[in-house]
Amino acid sequence: MGKTRRQIAREKAVIGIYQHLLIQNTFEDIQVFLNEEKTLVEDNDSMEFSQWLVSETLKNKDSYIKLLSKYLKKGWTFDRLGAMEKAILLVSTCELLESDLPKTIIINEAILNAKRFCDEETYKFINGVLSQVV
Repeated sequence: MGKTRRQIAREKAVIGIYQHLLIQNTFEDIQVFLNEEKTLVEDNDSMEFSQWLVSETLKNKDSYIKLLSKYLKKGWTFDRLGAMEKAILLVSTCELLESDLPKTIIINEAILNAKRFCDEETYKFINGVLSQVV
């Protein structure tokens, strides 16, 4: 079974935030990246959702980092995490706090992205942190 349009929109938003964290891509740079995804270009709702995730995440990044930092293991800081883990946590926190979607779906999508883009066991960490955010 292929990915849903919403999953693609979410995944591209995570990659866009990842790019921002690594090389300081701006919202405009990320929009260029999003416009390269055929599924998003062909479905306005998915494009708007992906753009919304990116813009809200960028706008609230510092407050999300502060919130997420409270739920990391003792001795860990947000800066110590890998860029992809940060991106998944930031976008998922945005979605958890700013949307009306069911929290279980948002966390499950974050877990799927972690399984796709991160180390083998990272999804457990992502699940544990996000479960405390809600």
